[in-house]
Amino acid sequence: MQRLKLLVTITLVLGVSACAGVPTSSPAEGSTGSASLDPREQAEAEARSGSAAAVQELVASSRTYRSDGDYSHALADIERAIRIEPRNPYIWLELGETHLMRGDSRQAVNAARKALSVAGMDGAAKAAAEDLLRRAARQ
Repeated sequence: MQRLKLLVTITLVLGVSACAGVPTSSPAEGSTGSASLDPREQAEAEARSGSAAAVQELVASSRTYRSDGDYSHALADIERAIRIEPRNPYIWLELGETHLMRGDSRQAVNAARKALSVAGMDGAAKAAAEDLLRRAARQ
């Protein structure tokens, strides 16, 4: 069981690291077809490029709070990360893990289901979400 938990944790860490750099929108969104960006579009592009670092910092902070048993701060940080990258299944898994650790299996199940719904073809994310669903059902 400990080995499985370690594997899930490693998968989450690698997944968040890998997915944090994925853009939240396609480069074609909002473009007018010109090669140069207007100042507003340039500002939006710069904000998106900084989102990966912000998400990584929020996940790390959330994990620290969670390990200290401070679930309210852990939830606040991970929810901020979700607002930045709502289609990242690994962030939803972090949310589910936090809910599970604080004893709220219903919310853990909801987060795991959301992770499944946004995982797409990511087999590791799907496996981690299914594992979270099983563990939440046992609690």
